[in-house]
Amino acid sequence: MAPTSLAASLAGGIAYGLVAAAISHPFDTIKSQRQVGGRFDLNGTSPFASLYRGVVPATAASVVLRTVPFVGYNSARRTMQARGILDGAPLVVSFAAGACGGAMRGCLEAPIELIKIRQQLGAPWSLRSLTVGVGSACLRTASVIGFFWLIFDASAAWRALLPPALADFVGGGLCSVLAWALVYPLDTAKSRIQGRADAGPGGGVFAELAALRRSHGVSAWYRGIKAGLLRAFLANGSGMLAYGRVCALMAARAG
Repeated sequence: MAPTSLAASLAGGIAYGLVAAAISHPFDTIKSQRQVGGRFDLNGTSPFASLYRGVVPATAASVVLRTVPFVGYNSARRTMQARGILDGAPLVVSFAAGACGGAMRGCLEAPIELIKIRQQLGAPWSLRSLTVGVGSACLRTASVIGFFWLIFDASAAWRALLPPALADFVGGGLCSVLAWALVYPLDTAKSRIQGRADAGPGGGVFAELAALRRSHGVSAWYRGIKAGLLRAFLANGSGMLAYGRVCALMAARAG
């Protein structure tokens, strides 16, 4: 994907974030509960309210955090292309630029993710707990966004055969599903680290995964994956559609 302007990245990222949050939050609530070993519980409230627990911080985070990776990706890609870095390896450039944007997002999103997860689980949080899971969030997000852009750019030829709107939706949805499937255990570890009642720092992502494997087996790494991948497909397909339409409108106006 060719780099877009800063204004288009910002506007498209905002549209992406609003659409993705509205569609994905119920699936994200179910996913978070499954990842920490529980089942979805209505807790005496209406199903709608239960599914949208934590939606306020999630929507605020989505608008900001869906914008940051697009800005980071486009800036890093443009810089690498201008300086001839990794010439001849465009997919490596896609992954590296995506990972750069993902790491930027991960640093910002960890505290908001912690609040969201605690609200989804009905658990308390405090100011001192907001730094829990920063490293795991950066690793998870850099990996998934790096793989997303690698797969997205690698699939450009077959997506070009589809109508533009369908290409954006299908490309965004399927590419995000593949990327999330690759790194899903990292997301499980992050959710468990941030969802612990003691808010302790724990031993990091790989220690968390090792402990989970010893106690429940490798299959526990993939708890909630059905809700997680469905969320990824709907949210990122719709979000990429919104992003593409906004960028197209801005390009037409500029033209």
